[in-house]
Amino acid sequence: MTYTSTRCAFAQINGRRLHLPRRSARVPASAWRPFDRPVPPSWHHLAQAKGFRIVDRVLDRLHLALECHTCGSLTAQKVFTLRAAQPRCGGCADAAHVDRATRAGITFLRPSRRHRHYALYRLRDCSHIVSRQRELIERVASGRTAIRCERCLREREAQIAASHGWQRLRRDPAGSPNYRIYRHRCGQDQRVAVANMMWGQVQCSRCGTGWNAQASFIYLFRIEVPEAGLHVLKLGYSKHPVKRLRHQLGLPATAQVEILRVLPMPTGHEARAAEARAHAVLCRTMPEAVVPQAEYAGLLNVTREIYRPWALAAVHAQMDAIEAAAS
Repeated sequence: MTYTSTRCAFAQINGRRLHLPRRSARVPASAWRPFDRPVPPSWHHLAQAKGFRIVDRVLDRLHLALECHTCGSLTAQKVFTLRAAQPRCGGCADAAHVDRATRAGITFLRPSRRHRHYALYRLRDCSHIVSRQRELIERVASGRTAIRCERCLREREAQIAASHGWQRLRRDPAGSPNYRIYRHRCGQDQRVAVANMMWGQVQCSRCGTGWNAQASFIYLFRIEVPEAGLHVLKLGYSKHPVKRLRHQLGLPATAQVEILRVLPMPTGHEARAAEARAHAVLCRTMPEAVVPQAEYAGLLNVTREIYRPWALAAVHAQMDAIEAAAS
């Protein structure tokens, strides 16, 4: 016999709930029936010594229904577990979950079927159901942190986006917790920082009038400052690469500079995104090619995106990929 809660089905033995081992979660609840075989007397003595009473054999010849001396709950365990280890009482475990959740101001529903360190809880303020680690709930109960509801967060982000003419689509596919993908009223999909959307500091890269909607360029400069022994490559993006080189990098008058390559991009938004991807690949695959900021401090008005000259072929390869994708 079984009964069904709002979340899952539980096995029953003689009208009493039978807590199931985590590794048996895929066994149907209806399969946990008494197994008609006698229980050897030695097993009864062993169970008593470990704080349990054997109620019946269940499912098959390998499983037992154990009644806990502490809480009276029934738990299914393998005979091997009774013999070789200390069986875990499902009722006591649930009671610990309930106590922890109560102290945290939420409601425990059930352990997670997928992750043994997680459980499902119902939040008090919004009644939404969330999956959280037990260790996190203990920190919430002690007042060291709080629980954030992802559903409520999505709804707030959607409302904020709508107030600025955008639709929240999804989380950042690159995995950044600080960005989301939004759709503008004109149909343009765009990756935007959550903080910028919150304050309405965002321009559509298709129909807006800001820098991100205007044509831009990805550039590659070679820079030498002989007296400082500096010889580096600079990869970046700008609406005016020459202006960037002559007036914005803060180079000394003795600097020798060369524009090695310039790629036109449809918008500043696309240029910035493509440049960021290229830098991520270079930093991940060739970290030794990244020049520490201390080596060019006071010579260049930048703090990153500077590479060793011997990385020229790798930088060109990234620009080739950008050019192919943009064509």
